[in-house]
Amino acid sequence: MNRRIALKHVAWLAGAAAVLPGCLSQTKEQAQAAPPSPVAALTASQRQLVAEVCETIIPRTDTPGAKDLGLAQYVLKMLKDCTPAKEQQVFVAGLGHLDAAAQRQQGHSFVASTPPQRAALLLHLDQQPADFSADLGGFYRIVRQLAVDGYTNSKYFMTREVLYDLVPGRYNGHYPVSKVNLAVPHHGQS
Repeated sequence: MNRRIALKHVAWLAGAAAVLPGCLSQTKEQAQAAPPSPVAALTASQRQLVAEVCETIIPRTDTPGAKDLGLAQYVLKMLKDCTPAKEQQVFVAGLGHLDAAAQRQQGHSFVASTPPQRAALLLHLDQQPADFSADLGGFYRIVRQLAVDGYTNSKYFMTREVLYDLVPGRYNGHYPVSKVNLAVPHHGQS
């Protein structure tokens, strides 16, 4: 019995000895040299702008909207943690171009626009991306995809909108059966 425990401890030590150098190889300079995420540096007004864009994409109706579900936080978290730095830069640059596009089209910023004006701007951006900068088109594509993903993966959607069926195609004992369905030939008959 003691031999088994000793072998188990030796195996743990060997595994730790194999993994430990890889864990310790990164120096403090290397850890600090990693560039910060462009999304992490967004200001409060830029975060508010992302929230308003998400709310325009998924507005509150008889169901919760993007603000109710916290989709802006989801979008920013997914960008920061799961998106390459190049796409993050496109997102931040496009976010900067959004207010300029709203100013040109409506005469005031996106946040100051009414919900129908916001929806019209985003619809125009969706249908005519050539009228806008590539960064703004990239921003809209990213935020729309992440907002829809966040909505369809939210607790509300998964518990209230999607009907969970453990076994699809369940048995219904009261289903009417006609004589045509019963006329199955037996073996040896044709």
